[in-house]
Amino acid sequence: MMKVLIVDDQPELRHVLRICLSAAGLEILEAGNGQKALAAVKEHSPEIIILDVMMPDLNGTEVCSRIRQTAPGTSAYIIMLSARAEVTSRVCGLESGADAYLTKPFEPQEIMAQLRVGIRAVESRKSFLTDSLTGILGRRAFDALFGQTIARSHRHKVPLSLAIIDIDNFKVINDAGGHAAGDKVLREFAQLLRAEARDSDLYFRWGGEEFTWLLSDTDLNGARIATERFREKVARHQFPGVGQLTVSIGVAILEELEDGTSLSARADAALYRAKDGGRNRIEFDQPQAPSAITA
Repeated sequence: MMKVLIVDDQPELRHVLRICLSAAGLEILEAGNGQKALAAVKEHSPEIIILDVMMPDLNGTEVCSRIRQTAPGTSAYIIMLSARAEVTSRVCGLESGADAYLTKPFEPQEIMAQLRVGIRAVESRKSFLTDSLTGILGRRAFDALFGQTIARSHRHKVPLSLAIIDIDNFKVINDAGGHAAGDKVLREFAQLLRAEARDSDLYFRWGGEEFTWLLSDTDLNGARIATERFREKVARHQFPGVGQLTVSIGVAILEELEDGTSLSARADAALYRAKDGGRNRIEFDQPQAPSAITA
């Protein structure tokens, strides 16, 4: 069942919206402020979000921008509500990531029309952004979110780490057990990465046996700890029908004014050094970083 999150600090308006939406056969969630909205997105991953602009703690545009930086926010359809009808307010709301901007007071049929549009959009986005084999975000989602994540890190002056992960000797798995065996490993590997990543992180199947992991608010030391923990986790894991596997990981830390092309190139170069250095290891592309972590 698709979930709709109503975010407004006025209980009366939330009640009206609940009545309007109750006939659509959707699960309805509510949040009374921006912080509670972000927590609800993290816990419930609603597909449609109806978001008030004017709220006491975080305003709707900031909440919308933060939602778009999360994995659930990549495909969510966000309808922004505001009593402010001027063009600048609409532009600000849409530029923060909203899909639609409606002014108060609204007509119930207008909300329902936007809801129907949202349902179609969510279904299309999920199909487009999700890797069909592993069920996690795919390369298209990475391309859509990478630049936004970098911009947020620069804007808020918080660190960001990019790890590119390659399953070692993956061709041997396909050669020995066929592509069905390889596909099973990729699905299980994606679940290991999903379990290891924090809620604030983003992770993707980049293509083939390569995965990317964006570690938000994570500096060099944090990236070292997180990636080493994951390398060890994979090395200990028993993949059914295959046994134990290893990974090579290249990590780069976002530098001041750096763009995504440079960051991904540095992480990719570090990955190749890890593979050339014997695999089952992590290489960092950062001047003050240790040269490598090996098994």
